[in-house]
Amino acid sequence: MRKLILILALTVWVSPLAFCQAEAEVSGLIIPRDNEGMYVRNQEGQVEVNWTSKTKVALVVNTRLLSGLKGDRLEYKIHSSKEVVRFVIPKGPVTGIKSSRGGGHLEKTLKEVREEKWLSEGGLKLYFNQDPGKEQLGTKDDPRFIGLWNPTTKPRTLSIKGAKYEISMKKGGQTSALLYNLLTVKDCKPFINKATVLGRRKGDVFIADEIHVQPIGDQAALDDPKLPRYLFIGDSISGNYDKGLRAALAGKFNLHHPPTNCGPTAHGAKNIMNWLGAYDQPGRHWDVISFNHGHWDSKNDKATYQANLERVIAELEKTKAKLIWVTTCPVPNGFDKAGALDANGKAPGRTADVMQKYLNPWAMEVMKRYPEISICDQWQYCKDNENGLYKDWWAGKNVHFKGAPADALGQFLGNHVVKISQ
Repeated sequence: MRKLILILALTVWVSPLAFCQAEAEVSGLIIPRDNEGMYVRNQEGQVEVNWTSKTKVALVVNTRLLSGLKGDRLEYKIHSSKEVVRFVIPKGPVTGIKSSRGGGHLEKTLKEVREEKWLSEGGLKLYFNQDPGKEQLGTKDDPRFIGLWNPTTKPRTLSIKGAKYEISMKKGGQTSALLYNLLTVKDCKPFINKATVLGRRKGDVFIADEIHVQPIGDQAALDDPKLPRYLFIGDSISGNYDKGLRAALAGKFNLHHPPTNCGPTAHGAKNIMNWLGAYDQPGRHWDVISFNHGHWDSKNDKATYQANLERVIAELEKTKAKLIWVTTCPVPNGFDKAGALDANGKAPGRTADVMQKYLNPWAMEVMKRYPEISICDQWQYCKDNENGLYKDWWAGKNVHFKGAPADALGQFLGNHVVKISQ
């Protein structure tokens, strides 16, 4: 847990030019350097970052987590973990700035403001203990909506010149907000945060104008040092069988999952280094890693899917962990049957048999190139129990699992982990 002691002064309203996009950006896992900066590690290597007295630091928060704002603190729950990071919130007004892209997007936003008294939280920046200085609706010259943000109302509101507007994601989707005046460069802690740095390059060094920090949790904080470390990578199906897996491996492994829904292979290829963390540091290594990408790739083509898997595997191999590929579970028979690939070679989406016909065979072609990767065939396990434990599931129209069928998938994977570790 972290507590941030904040001494903040009111700041002046910032001109529109200060909100322009920086010249360049770099993202990755924060690695320690010295008091003058940090390193950011990603697939391209390790980038040296210098901060200055003018560097601004913002906390990246999924707006769903803003419900964890309780009085003077924000409870930031790490995805797929029991860990909660607590941030102290200063008293005072909160300036909310909702950015618009201008043009047609601005016109659409203004129409929603007039007709629905509503703003999307997309592009929201919050400045704590700061008066807005000026309040405005977006205009062609300055397409930002600026007002006082109120987290205590349900739904939350943005007040602009006395008018209150709901600000939410009521039309669906997820987004993140940037929270300013909570962190300083001293809070850019290594190993437990990833960051996006906006700024400019000066030779081989990146000079930071802004650092957007996203906590990923301390993977080693709750570990039993006597037990091996196991990372399981997957989408929401892995969340379904999380309970059964943890029960199967209780007292045998320290279990970890990336702080996110791991989604499609493209997401994995982009974020695998963040998920693996600083595995070259003492106590942060991985003994076993299982991984799956499939459901989110059901509209992908073979070449792209396999190339992304290769990129993921390339990083996994560097850990020296024992690797397990988990086949993608079926799409039940309540869905339409999978048809042929389209003209661009893309699979037909979430349809019955799409995994059997396309995604799993494509994945197995890749895995055969790596005989050291063992296979946990969850697809076949579901098929073998089609007339038993999974009978109702197969007849339905929901790819997710719950109850005993979900726990059994976790137990099945847990047994495989134990087997390859002996």
